[in-house]
Amino acid sequence: MGKYLHEKEIFRNKKALSCGNEDLEILGIEHTLLNINLPALMWAEKKEDALPFVSRGREYWFDREQVEDIDRQLQYAWGYGIAATAILLNSPQRFGSHEEEALLKKVIHPDFQWEDKNAFISAFPMETEEGRNYYRAFVEFLSERYMRDDGKYGRITGFIVSNEVNSQCVWGNAGEKTVEAYAEEYTKALQLTWEASHEYWEGADVYISLDHYWGDRFYPDRPMGTYRGKDIVDLVLKYGKERGNFGWGIAYHPYPEDLNYPDFYNDRIPKFYFDTKQITFKNIEVLHAYLAQEDFLYQGQMRPIILSEQGFNSRQDELTELQGAAGYTLAYQKMKRLPGILWMTHHAYMDNPKEFGLHLGIRERNEDGTPGRKRPIYEAMRDMGTEREAERVAWAKNFIGEALWQQLECPAVHACDEDRSKEMDF
Repeated sequence: MGKYLHEKEIFRNKKALSCGNEDLEILGIEHTLLNINLPALMWAEKKEDALPFVSRGREYWFDREQVEDIDRQLQYAWGYGIAATAILLNSPQRFGSHEEEALLKKVIHPDFQWEDKNAFISAFPMETEEGRNYYRAFVEFLSERYMRDDGKYGRITGFIVSNEVNSQCVWGNAGEKTVEAYAEEYTKALQLTWEASHEYWEGADVYISLDHYWGDRFYPDRPMGTYRGKDIVDLVLKYGKERGNFGWGIAYHPYPEDLNYPDFYNDRIPKFYFDTKQITFKNIEVLHAYLAQEDFLYQGQMRPIILSEQGFNSRQDELTELQGAAGYTLAYQKMKRLPGILWMTHHAYMDNPKEFGLHLGIRERNEDGTPGRKRPIYEAMRDMGTEREAERVAWAKNFIGEALWQQLECPAVHACDEDRSKEMDF
């Protein structure tokens, strides 16, 4: 039994957003996310003002300023009754990393491709004792501080381990690896996260992070650096059972097939078969049906799914902004029919000038960094779960077209691979 005994939160709606102001209440948000980067939070060498933490009889050091910043963010959200899921990152040079050489030698994966300018984040090294020990201390510290019964420092309910690991060469780099080798080491990180967090609270969730490539890969010409999301899920199931099984779930990113265009309902690549190349909001039911299969159940229950990152890009014109609002409304109606999906977040609250030219905010960003104009998707998000929802749905259905809406709101999923014999040349 864990150290803390509070019940798991029950969500009244499926709205999630990363935001640090009163819009959390206005929009009716019930969950949020927070990136936490190990090389920004820990030190290898003792600092005068560092916070000590003991794991397995050994003392580790945490950056007081970084910890107190996390406290402020989580306490603010918890003031509205909003808990967070933490995204655990291991970036040597980004996300506030101290770039402390002594620490990086211990925690960055030994096969990390330093020379690759697009390798933003390292995998957590599970094949080295130091790597495992530092990672365990990282998870234990966060669990001990943010899963308390009294919520003194705010509340974290679970951990997403790394980011979009099926595109590991960018978001969880461990060098050139077969999908089997990568998934086996990643499964060890998931299990360590599960075990370390459950020492403090048995309700803690642990998630695989995947982009929207399911039966295909982001870089087809890099089979040792990007993988099919479906293969990662299948292999984690296999290796997890071999290691005694534990309760992982999936944190999925169902962006439209082309992130520039928000009208996912017009996507062409996603199909309603288990081997579909992509899973976007158009065919998100495929992911739900896939995890509902008996082999994937854990203790008789479906493993949890969260949609932890997706967004509807504005091309800075009225049409795409209305498409984003209508798309969010349709996506929300689809989520209401899928009990295995706990919540759906929107990325992001404000536009990020470093986000590859995309405008994903529900609000524009002013030049001074403050929240700017509210896009139509802001009102769509606000209205879900309120008495205004029916009116908003009627508008979105008319905007998208009733026939297409009806087709996508509750589509049939084929629990098999698509028949491609018609594509063959005879």
